[in-house]
Amino acid sequence: MKRHRRTIYWVSILVSVLLISWLYNTTVAGSDDLYYKIDKGLFNLKEVFETLSRNYVDELDPEGVSKAAIHGMVSELDPYTVFFEDPGSQRLGMITRGKYGGLGMEIVKQNGRITVIAPMEDTPAKRAGILPGDVITKIDGEPTDDMTLEEASQKLRGKVGTQVTIEIERPGLDEPIEMTLTREEIVIKDVTYADFLEPGTVLLRLSGFSDKAARELKDAIHRLKSQGEIERIILDLRGNPGGLLTSAVEVANIFLSPGQLVVSTRGAHEKENKFYTKEPALLPHQPLVVLVNQWSASASEIVAGAIQDLDRGVLVGTQTFGKGLVQKVYPIDKINQSYLKITTAKYYTPSGRSIQKEDYKKNKDIFVDLSDSVEYDDHINYYTRNGRVVHGGGGIHPDVVVENEKMDRFLAALTSRGYFFRFSVEYLAAHPELKEQPQFEVTDEMIDAFLAFLDKEGFDYELAGEEELEKFLEIARENNYNDDIQDLVQVAMQKLEVEKRNLYQKDRDKIRRYLEAEFAEKLGGSRARIEAMLKYDKQVKKALEVLHNLSTYQEILAVNKKN
Repeated sequence: MKRHRRTIYWVSILVSVLLISWLYNTTVAGSDDLYYKIDKGLFNLKEVFETLSRNYVDELDPEGVSKAAIHGMVSELDPYTVFFEDPGSQRLGMITRGKYGGLGMEIVKQNGRITVIAPMEDTPAKRAGILPGDVITKIDGEPTDDMTLEEASQKLRGKVGTQVTIEIERPGLDEPIEMTLTREEIVIKDVTYADFLEPGTVLLRLSGFSDKAARELKDAIHRLKSQGEIERIILDLRGNPGGLLTSAVEVANIFLSPGQLVVSTRGAHEKENKFYTKEPALLPHQPLVVLVNQWSASASEIVAGAIQDLDRGVLVGTQTFGKGLVQKVYPIDKINQSYLKITTAKYYTPSGRSIQKEDYKKNKDIFVDLSDSVEYDDHINYYTRNGRVVHGGGGIHPDVVVENEKMDRFLAALTSRGYFFRFSVEYLAAHPELKEQPQFEVTDEMIDAFLAFLDKEGFDYELAGEEELEKFLEIARENNYNDDIQDLVQVAMQKLEVEKRNLYQKDRDKIRRYLEAEFAEKLGGSRARIEAMLKYDKQVKKALEVLHNLSTYQEILAVNKKN
């Protein structure tokens, strides 16, 4: 108890010193009202901390209480301001450099088990023979049954050169396999696909914006130029969550000539900064289409916004995510490696628009000024270089809208629960000869085998309205509704079951498509999966259509009448 009181005492002294220092530094240029609010807030924080520590029914860990206070504080601000501890700086390395110490495999949690999706090329996992579908049952002797995906990932990662022992279960083998692997520096690729779709037309897929994104993209372009002339470009930013702002500027510079404004940033405590292109563009004139969707965010939106505002290319797809906020990472405790990632500014596209969604402020009561809400009005007109009307607030609207292919509940259940993945692993384990075939085709017999696999697994799903019918039938029975009413509901539910069975045949072609992608990845890696899906990609097809019709391309980028 004495030790606990001494801990509280010294933590309180430390908190007081830090608060006084913060108070002094913050209020030098502040008003008396601000001084009073800060003084009152910090006093309350210190008093609550001490009172809880001294009087709570159970003994509290002062460090745990302080961390809970920090998490509670930042949770009231926005979704991107967070406090995190990162021993070994693994998260920082992944965010900024696209690198981490680990084994090099993509994992998910399926049916409550840590499952390997795919090992990366030239990594410890690949060299050790780890296969898609392997289930990691133990990490350093600790069962993974109760681990979250994040916990398992953290245990697999670590300092380069250290070892980790894993136990895996593999379909087709009776006994588990144990292997000890040495962690290496794993480099996450920002450019996940770069190739000619046809003579003269290249597709460049960018999945992130680490500090090497522009370099990877330039290397890919130089490689493609050595194979043939690049006449048309599709830059695919779909599903790209963003990354470093400086990398976004460098990527935009590949398509924009020197001296072009790409983005500007400003915040309450940060003066306006403007970011311009500096180098000669690698692809300055070729017709360009940028693909975006609802998961294109942050740095992706900076690039897409600059391309659109400067009329350098045409945007095709769906409205982007709407994250127009800039974060910086500040070290809080360098010894124990804890950090605070803070939203410090908003960014604005060259036309001056903010694409941030209005609802990012979680608790509006703690903000002094809410006048910036006008920035989120998607009815305010902004103008591109050619005078086209564009709007901010809630993401970037593409020039040509092409919706994603809709997925019904049947297919959504199959994909989200990993049935395509598990079937392909099981099928290849039972038919190893397929791995040697130069051409692979999903046959009708394989689709029938997949449907039989679903029956064996006891697959079921709910159609829209089915849950409500079940609840109504339960209410009808409890309240002794007329038998005719109950019979009608039961007949409706039976018809829904027939509808479910019909979807097996209705979605047969789509099932073939998904299976084709899964088998392609198992046999040829992520690149093969991308290529298998490209021929069904409506947004890529539209991009090719726009690029091949120069008059349409130029018309989209022409001056719109201002109104």
